[in-house]
Amino acid sequence: MKLRDQLWLSFHNLMLHKIRSVLTSLGIIFGVGSVIAMLSISEGAKREALAQIESMGVDKILLSTRKPPPVGKDVSENTTNSNLETYGLTEVDRLHILHMDNVKSISTARNSRKSILRGTTQLDVALFGVTLDFLSESRSEIVQGRWLSPIDRDRNVCVLGMNARRSLFSIQERNVLGKVVGIEDNAFVVVGVLENQKGTTIEGMGSPNNGIFISRDASDAIYGKMSVQRISGRTSIEVVEYDTFIVKVLDVSYIDFTAKRIAAYLTKKHNSVKDWEMVVPLDILKQREQTQNIFTIVMSSIAGISLLVGGIGIMNIMLANVYERRKEIGTRRALGAQKGDIIRQFLFETIFLTSIGGSIGVSIGLLIAKIVTRYANWPVAFSVWFIILALLISAVIGIIFGTYPAWKAAQQNPIDVLRAE
Repeated sequence: MKLRDQLWLSFHNLMLHKIRSVLTSLGIIFGVGSVIAMLSISEGAKREALAQIESMGVDKILLSTRKPPPVGKDVSENTTNSNLETYGLTEVDRLHILHMDNVKSISTARNSRKSILRGTTQLDVALFGVTLDFLSESRSEIVQGRWLSPIDRDRNVCVLGMNARRSLFSIQERNVLGKVVGIEDNAFVVVGVLENQKGTTIEGMGSPNNGIFISRDASDAIYGKMSVQRISGRTSIEVVEYDTFIVKVLDVSYIDFTAKRIAAYLTKKHNSVKDWEMVVPLDILKQREQTQNIFTIVMSSIAGISLLVGGIGIMNIMLANVYERRKEIGTRRALGAQKGDIIRQFLFETIFLTSIGGSIGVSIGLLIAKIVTRYANWPVAFSVWFIILALLISAVIGIIFGTYPAWKAAQQNPIDVLRAE
């Protein structure tokens, strides 16, 4: 019998028992559907997380100031009405790190909470005094106006983050350039609006979209380096030179060595006081990739088990099918059909079942992934290779779990079968 005739006969036999064929394929349908859904959700989460980390810059080391915990004294025992505390990253630190091997540049920022006034709108937002190279180092873009320039070092001009712009100005005010915002007792003219579309979060600063940016020189000249707070009748004065260093390296392959040198220097220079923190995005990226790969393997294994169960179910049903169709098998053998013809017929039927079930499962899996995206706001990623892999696995399952029932059918003795019928 020609191959085309065998394929048609196999498909025709399946159509004669539509309900049983569908029920037989359910295991594969749900198995493939779960594979596609899990892989899409897992890959989407992986890409989203890696994009967030990569947006920080894999060629950078992020240093930030943090307030050290009190050591060896109780503030309540202080008999004076004021407390002066100096901590964090300093200009000496910046110059020393800048002259280290493999360090290309350092972008700096000072961060303080200020009361921003625009008309009747008053907000408490982050004010950043930054160096001019901060825009490129933070992976942000100017969407309106311009960035700070050298002539702005001693001028009262500012650049708004996108979220700060939306908070201070209404939707109707599309052009905010030239507008004036009051930062405490000082008026600043808006010269630009920046946006970080990748959602970068900088250690010690948060998202650039939430802040207002002025030149570091203007920040030091107007607001100084001291933060004064009065709590319970006691004045607390904190002196912080820098809140953030964005250290850019020349060679990424030596970034871990450079980070260790910086950490060793800061530990020694600051007398082992942990008033700084370090983040290496490349290390986080590697750790996250490893975690996501393990997660993908686990999820795929769970889905693979469901496919295995579906394959075993198909084999059991096909064995029952062979028993029910003994008369058909005996008749075909008596009319001259070879064992190979019988094997191919039942094997083709199994492959048809698993392939059709796999195709339906792919559609269900994609639908589940889209539902998750829409209602759970969870990122998913579709890949053609996932679909091809799922369909190939479905066909392979048909071959593996259909071989034994097909062989069993071919071993039927036509004389014994017809005599029994």
